[in-house]
Amino acid sequence: MKYRAAIDYFDKDNLNTKIRDCLEWVNWKDRIYPDSRIYVKPNLTFPEFRRGVTTSPHFLAAALDVLKERTRHITVFEADGGNNSYPAEKAFETHNLYKICKERGIRLINLSREERTYVEVSTPYGKQSLPLSKEIVENADMTISVPVPKMHFVARYTGAVKNHWGAVPDSMRLRNHFYLEYALPEIMKLMKSGITIVDGEYFLDNNGPVNGDPVKMNIVMATDSPLSADIALMELMDVNPNRVEYIQTALKKCNGPKSINEIEFNTGLAKFKTHAFTYQRDPMDYLALVGFKSRLVTWLVYLSPLRDMAHKLVKTLRGSSRQVNTYYTGIEHEAGSR
Repeated sequence: MKYRAAIDYFDKDNLNTKIRDCLEWVNWKDRIYPDSRIYVKPNLTFPEFRRGVTTSPHFLAAALDVLKERTRHITVFEADGGNNSYPAEKAFETHNLYKICKERGIRLINLSREERTYVEVSTPYGKQSLPLSKEIVENADMTISVPVPKMHFVARYTGAVKNHWGAVPDSMRLRNHFYLEYALPEIMKLMKSGITIVDGEYFLDNNGPVNGDPVKMNIVMATDSPLSADIALMELMDVNPNRVEYIQTALKKCNGPKSINEIEFNTGLAKFKTHAFTYQRDPMDYLALVGFKSRLVTWLVYLSPLRDMAHKLVKTLRGSSRQVNTYYTGIEHEAGSR
């Protein structure tokens, strides 16, 4: 089976057209109907717009305009920043989403304020309980991820698949990072994640996902699945999928291509490889890496009686290298983890 992905350059005058053309390539009209209930997940991993860090407001507005041509039943959603760092309403305001959605008659919701359902995730550590939006799990015909491609100082790369981690409506989802790679396939399945629209105006290089270097790319991509998007983006960014653990798990558990050779593109990728992306960690990043993967460290820092002392020690060791203004409070700021 061939999966499909479309990629093109855009400018400020033809963005809607380019998004529509890319969606046509992935046969969106065969999957989205006038009565389809579509939920759109941007990446609002910072409380205000940052190039290469969060989904650009004008890109999201253009994507919504095109989706509205097919269905009026659209909801944009996000959850609070992790570690109780900031409410999603803050990001909605600074990204102008209240105005964008109101003008288009589109719902805008903070999943952290909505009713939850709890799902079991099978992991090597036993069954884990994870909250998700009851409404989306029960009502969505499709969830559309609108990610920003980034190098990530812990996960190495983040894009369409990992953007779904922000759909967990628990501001302390950091405590669940140790089984993230097993949770993401379950989240995508239950939320019926499908077509992906990539905001490639800026990619994030070096030490992302918050403090990296934005690279102007002016690329729009649409794919038939989040995994198709990530495989294509990793090819563009010279990221080896074998080095990204959650991608390896997704390849085993999710529907989608297993390699770039299983994707049919509208055009060759070579002309879009215009920047040599690099992956960097400073010495203190390895502390976050241990906390990201270790159930024991997660318990120590977030659940144990020593958690306050552990937080103070970590902040002292890390200094201000990854602080997000006054929002940072823990070992790795979840608002900067997608």
